[in-house]
Amino acid sequence: MPKANDMIAQVLVEAGIEYVFGIPGGGTGQIYQSLFDHQDKIQTILVRHEQTAAIMADAYGRVTGKPAVIMGQGVFMGSNAAFGIMEASLSSSPMVVLTDTSDGNMAQRPANQSGAGEYGSIDLLNIFRSMTKYATLAAHPKEAVMGTQLAIKHATTGRPGPTCVLMRSSAIAGEVNLEQPPFIHHTSGYLNTGAPVAPPEDVEKAAKLLAEARNPVLVVGHGARMSGAEEQVLELAEMLGMPVATTYKGKSVIEETHPLALGMVGVYGLKAANTVVGEADVILAVGAKLTPQDTVRENPQVFNPHRQKLIQIDIEALNAGWALPVELGMVGDAKAVLSQVLEALRPLAGSKAKQAEQRRKNLQAAKSAAEYYADDPALTKDSAPATPQRTVRLIQETVDPSTMFTLDAGNNRVWMAHMYQSQQRNTFFVPGGIAGMGWALPAALAVKLVHRDRPVIAVSGDGGFMMTVHALSTAIQYDLPVVGVVFNDSALGMVRHHQPGRIISSEFANTDFAAIAKGFGAYGVRVKDSRDLPDAIREAQASKRPAVVDVLIDPKPSPDDIRANVRGITET
Repeated sequence: MPKANDMIAQVLVEAGIEYVFGIPGGGTGQIYQSLFDHQDKIQTILVRHEQTAAIMADAYGRVTGKPAVIMGQGVFMGSNAAFGIMEASLSSSPMVVLTDTSDGNMAQRPANQSGAGEYGSIDLLNIFRSMTKYATLAAHPKEAVMGTQLAIKHATTGRPGPTCVLMRSSAIAGEVNLEQPPFIHHTSGYLNTGAPVAPPEDVEKAAKLLAEARNPVLVVGHGARMSGAEEQVLELAEMLGMPVATTYKGKSVIEETHPLALGMVGVYGLKAANTVVGEADVILAVGAKLTPQDTVRENPQVFNPHRQKLIQIDIEALNAGWALPVELGMVGDAKAVLSQVLEALRPLAGSKAKQAEQRRKNLQAAKSAAEYYADDPALTKDSAPATPQRTVRLIQETVDPSTMFTLDAGNNRVWMAHMYQSQQRNTFFVPGGIAGMGWALPAALAVKLVHRDRPVIAVSGDGGFMMTVHALSTAIQYDLPVVGVVFNDSALGMVRHHQPGRIISSEFANTDFAAIAKGFGAYGVRVKDSRDLPDAIREAQASKRPAVVDVLIDPKPSPDDIRANVRGITET
């Protein structure tokens, strides 16, 4: 009879899993051994810390829409990897966690590092259930194999998310009886599910609301990207002359150079986006939960259900009408539902052409009045140290338009999200679930695994960069020449800006990240004057190695200066 660890490896092959990120440990070492014979189909990526494994899987899921596996010993997957699992859960990224209870084959007796949930151990099952959409405990070998099949299915069906198979030690390498039910079938049969669509009557109602609207606006979130609905978003926008704003996590679903693009709406959104969304009579929200950050904390001058009709498309029924009451909630796959709406609107497109053209003209006037992506004098002023605003503008002027960015938490991501104008679709990936520090660099490695022919830049602050600096080692080992741009103000900048005159626990020792990069065998350069930044970025990319550009940043500018105020515009 075959062993469970061998069959689990076969299940991963059948499901088309391409990457396993992690650190062998506990019983999972046996599954790693089984993967030795499948290296032509599945690549294992050894990381320095389980947090990096989970972040890489999260980012891989966002870029591809497919799950990767993270695998390692239970107590470390339930602790170190929890950062990336929680981010994936709240950001709808498919991921499969394979791990063990390390129970020593007798959960009720004392054991080393046990996560079995018995006395003297950690209750890993409940930990994983709290941060995944599906978690199962496999107590015997057949459950381990079937659990893996179902975990892959649940990770990708409906709203994507992380799933977990937690296995007893005896289940991983035990023999699987294939002659008795329940029988094990080929994994592909569990994955043949279609995209859910909206009822015809809802499609007609949505089309009517949009066709009759005076000032319809699209607000597009990360769910549209996960669905692959970019073309449908653009076609609908162009058909009706609808402006398109994005949420923070939806940034770059449409390129922000497009005439109908408004940029990002929300607390750190652009004045143009907040103003035009606030003037809409019908808002079509696609794959966007409409968080307080998106709605400027329910600012009635931007989002107001008393004077605006909201149509919300979401794969998750609980999300539609969650933040704000809706005129119509359409539950289904964003790409499929938008395709239905487009089909219903096409017969009306000709009669709406003149109105659509007028909306385009009005939008250009509104963007010009709001100084679209040109509203800060610091964008064009050089200095030593560099201002964060000038740093963002120089990055934009220097890199190829196809460059893909991963952002971190903190001030750096606010400056980038607000001031960097994306040139191409799907070039911005951000942590917006738990929105934790340390995400950018490991995420960049995963993006580079998928897009080896495109430049990839991780932007972070010095605080976040140090949290996962060990990912440079992984970048070297697997030849992933990403560039890390560090906004270095030797502080937790966002924390310090909220400590006026009473600075405590927010400032770090001055650290040379370029020197650290060189210690890893990467390329490193320190920038003390903004005038030197373009050449530093070009040299880093030309090195063809993982690289760090350590930019000394003026600590005085605060993102609070660009927060949306109560009028739905930006303060000065």
